[in-house]
Amino acid sequence: MNTIRPFIRICPLQATYSHTRFHLSLRTIDPPIIYHRLLLFRITKPEESISSETIGPSWKAPELYCMEETCPHLGAPLSHAEIEDIEDTKAIVCPWHQYDFDLNDGSSSTGLQACTYEVQVKGIEGNAEVWVEAPHPSPNAPQRQWELVEMRGVSEEFLDPPIPSLSRLSLSQDVEHTSRSSFSTSNATLPEELPNSLLGFAHLILRTSNPELKCLLTREAVTRLRAGKLKSIRPSVGEIKRERDKEGGLLDEPPREVEMIAPGKAPRRGKGGSEKSRIMMLHALANIEQYAIDLAWDIIARFADCTVNGERLPVEFFLDWAKVAEDEAKHYTLLARRLVELGSYFGAHTAIIHLVAEARGIDMNPLTLAKLQAAGDKESSRVLEIIHSDEITHVTTGHRWFTWLGKIKGPFNSADRLKAGLTPDFYEDLHGGLGSNLNKTEDGINQKEPEGDEHIHPRLA
Repeated sequence: MNTIRPFIRICPLQATYSHTRFHLSLRTIDPPIIYHRLLLFRITKPEESISSETIGPSWKAPELYCMEETCPHLGAPLSHAEIEDIEDTKAIVCPWHQYDFDLNDGSSSTGLQACTYEVQVKGIEGNAEVWVEAPHPSPNAPQRQWELVEMRGVSEEFLDPPIPSLSRLSLSQDVEHTSRSSFSTSNATLPEELPNSLLGFAHLILRTSNPELKCLLTREAVTRLRAGKLKSIRPSVGEIKRERDKEGGLLDEPPREVEMIAPGKAPRRGKGGSEKSRIMMLHALANIEQYAIDLAWDIIARFADCTVNGERLPVEFFLDWAKVAEDEAKHYTLLARRLVELGSYFGAHTAIIHLVAEARGIDMNPLTLAKLQAAGDKESSRVLEIIHSDEITHVTTGHRWFTWLGKIKGPFNSADRLKAGLTPDFYEDLHGGLGSNLNKTEDGINQKEPEGDEHIHPRLA
């Protein structure tokens, strides 16, 4: 018996014109809450489909496709995979092992099958909307109701233009700052020898004090991950042990190129009315993003050996937090560049370390944004808008991989927390726990070392 396939409203069609690919995060409406992630592809350009001369019946919607976010072979992320014309069809090619998958039906010349989802465009021209087929239920399972909680364009580039040279700045500004000689201002370069695994990059970045070099290493790690040039994404227990046995091991506190002062000694940042107070605000945000880079990599390194109900955390856990680290590096670069444009630089002022991070960020960012807008600082406002949108998706990631959340005080930006999947029962008087040491049973007896996911790229075989 044929059943009607449910569809989910994604966005107005015009919202797909900003990028050619989008991450879609879906969530079931009723408990138990399940997340599902897809990729939406726009093949044809807007100008090929819509113009002022095409109206009514002659109007033609862009060519849109939707499929799973990762390769069904070994879980490779497909967000940056190439799209090729293969026998008159559009196919996506996995970057790790070059497996091709037809965007129409998911078929592959290798015999594998990817899951694709029908895309419908309802309406025409300015009223057109994009709808995507709901995730398929498992056999004999009832159809669940789904909602969209995240739609994010896939960045075509990793970072905006680099930070201008600090050598062009004047040191005669009348602002409180520590000596520039206390901070590294040389152009950061990658070391000659780099790790061949995601975990190796995580430990290296955590040992790196220079924030600019942290960004470069993060970019390199994510670029190699997407190109299949890392030997492993989810590490084996042996790899985890080897990394932790190296000098420094798993750090409790990454090194910083800062001078710590008591909280009561920090100057007030002001309300954003003057340029000086806006610089102080942006400087504080840049410091938060510097810590956030380390936080994402620390999650990868610290929870690499966790289990859930006796099973390893899946490879998607490591892919998600690598993406968060990439975003945080982008945020730091945007803010550090803006500081230079305003005649300052990161490290010129005192920095406050906050106890809570992403969720508190989406609570407070609208207030900071309003101050910048009231001061007429459009460029700084644009930077914060980019950061705020990303932070909502980071709370989605934290919610998805929720392990422990303590009790925090309001006020809460409930609307944006809800967009990220963080309903009040997840942050109001809730405690939870997850995971255990992977290599021991409940009796404390060592068990056989489980293997990690070793994704060998053909060029490395």
